[in-house]
Amino acid sequence: MWHVLISTNRGYGFNAAHTLAYSLVALQEMNLAYKYPIIFWNTANLIVDSGSMNLTEEIDLNNDNDNNDEDKIKNSSTDYGKIGAAIGKMKTRGLNFSLPDINKSGITFTPEIEENRIIYGLRGLTRIGNQLIKDIIINRPYTSIEDFLSKVKVNKLQMVALIKAGTFDSLYSNNRQLVMDKYMDLIADKKKRITLQNMATLISKNLIPNELDFERRLFNFNKYLKNFKENSYYRLDSIALKFFTKYYDDSVLESVEIKNNEQTALIKQSTWDNTYKKGIEKIRVWMRDNQEQILDSLNKSLIEETYNKYADGNISKWEMDSLSFYYHDHELAKLQNEVYGISDWNNLPTEPIIDRTFRTKDNKEITMFKITRIAGTVIDKDKNKSTVTLLTTSGVVVVKIWKNQYASWDKQISQRDNEGVKHILEKSWFTKGTKLIITGIRRGDDFVPKKYKSTEYPLFERIDELDDNGFILKSSIERIDEED
Repeated sequence: MWHVLISTNRGYGFNAAHTLAYSLVALQEMNLAYKYPIIFWNTANLIVDSGSMNLTEEIDLNNDNDNNDEDKIKNSSTDYGKIGAAIGKMKTRGLNFSLPDINKSGITFTPEIEENRIIYGLRGLTRIGNQLIKDIIINRPYTSIEDFLSKVKVNKLQMVALIKAGTFDSLYSNNRQLVMDKYMDLIADKKKRITLQNMATLISKNLIPNELDFERRLFNFNKYLKNFKENSYYRLDSIALKFFTKYYDDSVLESVEIKNNEQTALIKQSTWDNTYKKGIEKIRVWMRDNQEQILDSLNKSLIEETYNKYADGNISKWEMDSLSFYYHDHELAKLQNEVYGISDWNNLPTEPIIDRTFRTKDNKEITMFKITRIAGTVIDKDKNKSTVTLLTTSGVVVVKIWKNQYASWDKQISQRDNEGVKHILEKSWFTKGTKLIITGIRRGDDFVPKKYKSTEYPLFERIDELDDNGFILKSSIERIDEED
């Protein structure tokens, strides 16, 4: 063994410098392996695989000057997709993870020895930068979200990300829905009293009863009329004139004339203001007599509106939005795989199965492969490599796509209106959080989108809505028409 394998290379491999250096490393590793639980090794691997190695160097918790504007901590870019992929691979190997905890989490992943699990780091959360992480850590502990908000400066999107990720779960008996409800209630701009100043909001929320529909129209008319003040008069254009003459005595109008091919008239402000005050009185009485009921309906509507803006979806979607992985069930866990021809990635052979072969007229042999489908959530993409990282219910899959094909599905489709304002019609299908079914073949550790003319399934299918039993209610198989 020595003469054949070692002595021939000992001039390089066993010089004193190498022998000493590698022996020290080996002794250190044996010492760590013997004295410390395996959770340390797993955590270290996760930190490396997720690209989180240098984060602790960026945030100096011992420097108290970082709250000054000129000493603000700079953020390096965080590859959330890489973090999600690393966690996905670790989960398939049976590692135990803990959601981030507002009182326990470090900057990056940390081992929790007693529970033999890895605690998710704060830097892996969407929208949570280095300065906020430092503020969170140095102001601990926290007893509630109100306590947290009194100690840490945070905007709405950051706070929602923290809640979605489960950082406050331990303070509320793991009831994340309750935490989100409490925060939505805090930021919903609820009203304490209903007056005529709330009329526009009540109209927009369809809270004016049908029997007061004329008063609703009167309010809108008055609001419209206020745009046309001329000294002590209001000028009624043809639109306002049509409403006025239908419901009021036109003898109070002055200077009725044709102006720019449009009939107009003037009315004294005092005259109209008195008329409006009398006409809107029914609304005032209704508000006074039904104050609590109206207030309750309006505030519920405002909370619902805030909820739809910041916290739509279930807990699994929240986790994908904020963490790039699912701690709870995958959003596609109940998908009817047999119905839609979807295979488990881990059960697919590493090389495609030949379905059939045939020869062309010029005697060229053509091989047709057996086509399959996989389903998952997009957690990352790489434009340079034309790849998409898909988190399936059984693990992480890298999808390798032809370059031209990739560009077609990745582009964001926008359109400018008549005023030149750009509106997004459809985002990239490879945006994080998009749920896709992809048709193709497995090659090694990659999945390649592929279909033939005879293939019954589309190349890509975007799942937009599922029912509780895992059936697809709404999906798309084509990009929208930019001309529509």
